[in-house]
Order: sequence, then structure tokens, then C-alpha cells
Amino acid sequence: MISSKTELEIILEKIKSFESPILSLEQYKLPATIAADILWYINFRHKDISNKIVIDLGCGTGILGIGAALLSAKYVIGVDIDEKAIKYARENAYELKVLDRMDFIVGDVRNIEIKGDIVIQNPPFGVRRKGADRIFIIAGLKIAPKIYSLHKGGERIRKFMIKFISDNNAKIEEIVPLKIKLPHTYQFHKKKFYVFKADLYKITRKGV
Repeated sequence: MISSKTELEIILEKIKSFESPILSLEQYKLPATIAADILWYINFRHKDISNKIVIDLGCGTGILGIGAALLSAKYVIGVDIDEKAIKYARENAYELKVLDRMDFIVGDVRNIEIKGDIVIQNPPFGVRRKGADRIFIIAGLKIAPKIYSLHKGGERIRKFMIKFISDNNAKIEEIVPLKIKLPHTYQFHKKKFYVFKADLYKITRKGV
């Protein structure tokens, strides 16, 4: 049983990340402190992890899904198109002793036919492949009535998201602003660290 957000963060720090992140998939390691903030908010503000079936779309090496399992999710399914990321995610889940309550699927989120209580996702921001983030929102709404989705920050993007989500028969219930500090990840990065604004959206299907 995890007793504090700090304890969760310390455990999530142990998760192995990408050895060679794929730029086209916008892979990067979500900092453990941000992952812990997101998961703590979802579970203790909205009570949406404990005893729930959680789907982690674009799970990467598993930090959000594994964190959900550590917070007593009933079951967690991680989905990623990158086979190597899934391999690492499975290894991480085994090391942290939650693999018995997790499963992992290699596949495109557009073609996954599963159901859950909530989706937690950190999709590509659509910087390298325009519209990549929208694919995840549409997929998530088919899978669960509630989505918690991390996206690039900014007023222009917020306005777009409000309209796009409404057009897809859903509504934004809350937006949580975050600042994410990432280490040098790709060869073209010039700085040792990058800090950027992001927003966590709580999205629900209309009628829920």
C-alpha cells in the first residue's frame, strides 16, 4: 500500500526508460515527479484508480500504468505500438511486483478493442506527426467513459481541445496545468534540460 505521493515518486524513479527513443513517436521519459502528481490527482481527487480497470494508451515503458497498479487499480492494460517499449514495460512491472495485475498489448490504439473504467494517457503531442494526439482521444473515448490525457500547454491548444472534444461527443471537466522538465533526449537537443508547459485534461463522454 502506497502511503504518500513521495513514496510513489521514489518507486516510479526505478522504472527503466527508452534506451533509444523513437523521434517519430515522440518518445520521452515522463519524470517520476510528474507521473506521481498525475496519478495522485486522479486517485485522490477523483477516486478513479483504486479498484478500477485502467487502460494506459501509448504506455511507453509503463510509468503511468505501473503507477496505477501500485495505487491498487483492479487491473491495468498498457498499449503501445513499439514492441521494445512493451518489453521494457513488462520488465518494469515484474521488477515492481505488479505484473500479476497487468497486461500489455503491442498495437495501434486505433485498432484496439478493449474496455475499461478509465483511460490514462500521455500521447504524442502531435509535434512530429500532426494530429497524433487526436487519434488517442478518439481511441480513448471508445474504450472508457473517462479519460485523463496529457497534452501540450497553451491557450491556442486549449481552445482547439475544447472544440475538438465537444465535436466528439465529450466534455472537458477539468484542466490541470503542469510544468515538465525533460533531460536532453535527442541529438538535436542543445540544452541539458528543457522545461515546457503541459495540461492534463479530465475528459468524459457526454451523458456519463
